[in-house]
Amino acid sequence: MGIEVMGVEMVLIFGLLVLLLWVNVRLGRKIGFSKMQMNILQVLCIYHFLFSFVFNYYLQKNGGDAIRYWELTADISQNPVSWMDYWGSRTFFIQWLNYIPSKVLGLGFLFGNVLYAFISFLGIREIYLVAVKYCPETSSKWIQIGWLGLFFLPNLHFWSAGVGKEALLVLGMGWAVKGMGDLPRHWIFLALGVLLSFWVRPIAGVVLGGVAWVYLLSQPGISFPAKSAVSILVVAVGILALNRVFISMHLEEYSLEAVVQFIAGQQEFLRGFGAGSEVNMEEYGWGQKLWTFFFRPFWHEVRDFWDLAAVVENSLALVLLIGLVLGQVYAWYKKIRLSIPGVFYAGLAVMVLMGVVYALTLNNLGIMVRMKSTYMVFLYLFSIYGLGTFKVQSVKSN
Repeated sequence: MGIEVMGVEMVLIFGLLVLLLWVNVRLGRKIGFSKMQMNILQVLCIYHFLFSFVFNYYLQKNGGDAIRYWELTADISQNPVSWMDYWGSRTFFIQWLNYIPSKVLGLGFLFGNVLYAFISFLGIREIYLVAVKYCPETSSKWIQIGWLGLFFLPNLHFWSAGVGKEALLVLGMGWAVKGMGDLPRHWIFLALGVLLSFWVRPIAGVVLGGVAWVYLLSQPGISFPAKSAVSILVVAVGILALNRVFISMHLEEYSLEAVVQFIAGQQEFLRGFGAGSEVNMEEYGWGQKLWTFFFRPFWHEVRDFWDLAAVVENSLALVLLIGLVLGQVYAWYKKIRLSIPGVFYAGLAVMVLMGVVYALTLNNLGIMVRMKSTYMVFLYLFSIYGLGTFKVQSVKSN
């Protein structure tokens, strides 16, 4: 790559970062952020951008689909020649997005990673805004720092700050959270979030759409006729979406046996890569499957720095989950009602359902860590909010 092209890329990278920081300031003033909330958002933005450099280093050293996405070679089964020849869903859509910056403008892989970091941060920021809105009831500055500090856990940033589907899925989740956080005013964002998620990874869109539908039905401020009309539309679109999912799975028939055969074929396909982090998921019971997906690798499985980073975050997730369960049991015993925002329940439901899907179809810890990166933030937020509410209600009841 020539020096002039690298210089142009550095200018563009700096420009994207400055643009986001400037928009953050304007948004913070409009919403009424405190100085601390604004500073944390700005640091989070820079932190996220730095991960695009880490991701770039990791892919250059280890290889991966992201490089092929940027070079438009991940899937050429459509025999594409022009830009619109790349149009389609899933991998085709990623390559369609990359066509102009990569092939037309000739920008390098590093810029591509930064560009996707820009995209994914828009989604992270929407989830951050909801977290600010529902900051646990406390006057402690350190509790607020810890609450917003959840957004600095690395797995979310590592996989979404680079070229790939995770960046777009984070944006889709962000839009969906924005919509669910303020229905019916922002329903369009919810629809766009579900649509984007479906176009990038169909099963993710189906799960998100199903959870969003249940969430909408639970809202008392929306009229029965509106809920009925939306439900008819959701059922009709859902049937078409599920049919598309089945087609993408290449099922010969719609049956449980066909799904089981697909799962076995998927695991056999992944086994063919000979990855060092393969696990025998097909031999595990349900509890062990979910444990493996959500909390492995664990301490005895650390092989390198990347494993260590994953293990630390997995350990925190486990501690938060145990704390939440114990808190809920004690709250039930003491008849303390824990009030947790519905949008956090929705996020947790998406995380659990996607976990079930991936626990059935994956058998490689490395891929599992990537696949769950989009959703784990909702476990953290749900757990901390539940524990914070439990503490406040306990004090009030005493």
